[in-house]
Amino acid sequence: MFSFLSKKILIYFSLAIVVIIIVVVSLNNNNGKEVATVVRADVVQEVAVTGKVKPNQNVDLGFDKSGRVGNVYISIGENVKQGQIIATLDAGEISADLSKSKAILLEENIKLRELKNTAPASFSDASKNLDATIKESFADADNAIRNRVDQFFKNSTTNPQFEVSITSGNFIHYFNVPYDLVVDINNKRKEVEIILIDWQNRTLNISSDNLISEADKAINDLNTISKFLDKVAEAINTFSPADYAYETTVNNYKTAISSARGEVSGAVSTLVTAKDKLNLAPTLAIDGQFESVLAQEAKVKQAEASVFSLESSLDKTVISAPFDGVVTLQDAKVGGAVSAGKVFISIASQDQFYIEANISEIHIGKIKLGNPVSVDFDAFPKEVFSGVVFYIEPGDVIIDGVVNYKIRVNLMNPESRIKNGLTANIKIQTDKKSDVLTLPLYAITKEGDEVFVNKIVAKGKKQKTPITLGLTSNDGTVEILSGLEEGDIVEF
Repeated sequence: MFSFLSKKILIYFSLAIVVIIIVVVSLNNNNGKEVATVVRADVVQEVAVTGKVKPNQNVDLGFDKSGRVGNVYISIGENVKQGQIIATLDAGEISADLSKSKAILLEENIKLRELKNTAPASFSDASKNLDATIKESFADADNAIRNRVDQFFKNSTTNPQFEVSITSGNFIHYFNVPYDLVVDINNKRKEVEIILIDWQNRTLNISSDNLISEADKAINDLNTISKFLDKVAEAINTFSPADYAYETTVNNYKTAISSARGEVSGAVSTLVTAKDKLNLAPTLAIDGQFESVLAQEAKVKQAEASVFSLESSLDKTVISAPFDGVVTLQDAKVGGAVSAGKVFISIASQDQFYIEANISEIHIGKIKLGNPVSVDFDAFPKEVFSGVVFYIEPGDVIIDGVVNYKIRVNLMNPESRIKNGLTANIKIQTDKKSDVLTLPLYAITKEGDEVFVNKIVAKGKKQKTPITLGLTSNDGTVEILSGLEEGDIVEF
């Protein structure tokens, strides 16, 4: 027993001697100073902030009109599908008015059909004549432009350039036209091209319902084309006497313009006459009162407008889900009165979230779209999720007197357990240098603008060595750009 205790004491004594020797040597060698070695490592710069999980889609809903709640079909926390009805107002009165308006519309349509079936043939003839005249007017206008006037243009349909010239052998004579007039003509030719294309498309959809309105549009189009032709005629008439060496050609130009203007003017006159004939078509006596077909068509349109208005009012008594999601607010009560525009239902998308955080102006300059992000949640403290910065709001927001900017982070692999409103601790990697020379920041001395270390150059000797610093990581490690090499030891 004594022998065992003696050996144990001897071992403890020996260890104590070794520790004392190490401490003494250390003090003698470093004078109580610590040392650090230059090593290669990764330097990562991060900005750490706290954010909140928010849904990609979130909407507050209310009725567009006041009334009493008729039905509520969901409760808070329930999932809804796009288009699913959530709540309705009591719409009994509107529904009754709508049924009445639909009956009136049906009645007016029947009367219109009877009028058209029993009206004198001249009404039908006038309708057909106006239809044909609209199409003939388009043909006249199209011919006037493309076959008579476009000879004065280059690229008449795409990029019209008004240019009148005559080629004689190797000589080209250009007629001088005021610049402002040329610009005006070019712009009007572009406008005419759009008119002709639109008019041609409209001729394919003319019906008895839009005959009069199409005639009015055609007359307006012809008037616009006529003004364009007036400008071209003005340009031709500016040719100076010196140009009369080409008198025959100039006269041909003037004839072409005159013919084009005549075609368009005649089309306007013919179209107006055809429209007037339809408006003055004979009427038919029904129940002792004279009603024209056109007047009855107006009544049909009025009834259609009434139906449309009531259907719109009925739609305003229904709230439907605009997208798939979960109900986060539901304050509606059956029989309760609600005001127009008051929010009492909220829906958030359920499987699409982002994290929103505020970054102070001190750090916002470091953050860029695409920066990688590591995220942990208070709800899942031992798990780390990966993400990326996908949005930086351009406008600032003031928080406690400090300028901040909102950013949004997308998770790379979102999970259903991540819910709206969770607190997220995020670290945004703003920069990274791999395999670079590093030292702990506390091993470096700064005096004014001078940055240096005390480099150990021999046993017991040190040398003041200026260095250049690079990136600093959040853990206190700093990149050494110059002044030291891997393996160098510094004292601090």
